[in-house]
Amino acid sequence: MATAAPRAGPLSVALLVDVDGVIAPYDLPGAERTGWPASSWRTAPVLFGMEITWSGAMVERLARIAALPGVEPAWCTTWGFRAARYLGPAIGLGEDWPCLEGEGGGAFAVEGWWKADRAREALATHAGVIWIDDLIDGWRDELAATGQPAPESWPGGRLLTVSPRPDRGLEPAHLDEAELFLSTVLPGSVAP
Repeated sequence: MATAAPRAGPLSVALLVDVDGVIAPYDLPGAERTGWPASSWRTAPVLFGMEITWSGAMVERLARIAALPGVEPAWCTTWGFRAARYLGPAIGLGEDWPCLEGEGGGAFAVEGWWKADRAREALATHAGVIWIDDLIDGWRDELAATGQPAPESWPGGRLLTVSPRPDRGLEPAHLDEAELFLSTVLPGSVAP
């Protein structure tokens, strides 16, 4: 099978970001949100009376990463266009990000999970991909149970998968990992 080469021109890394369980942790019994300062947590209405809770400190740090030269952020969420239109203005992040689309809702199948398809497509056109979704670990377990290769073996580029606990969401260690990945794929992109 032929491997698509990254596109010509400056190196870039796709940053694919989910919403539920990542930006907005689920309010599950026993949930601990100790990764970010308690004072940074915010709640606001975003869509049809639905409220979302997120850490302003997390959003600020993710915004800095997304703004680095060569980083191309996109929403990869079942929110679809609503992520940019409604969530972005509410949290101050991603209002201008493209929204990757797919079929199949939030559930995934071992083969054909639309979010995995978008990550694989991004690998064909970028020097690297950072894919952040709370369902990745469960999906990876399904792949292993059926004897299919994990996404790290996909051709076409370098991949960092980040699968936060859905009750905690994206935490500082995840963003540390993303910055380290960026520094290897896009040298000079992250200050030491």
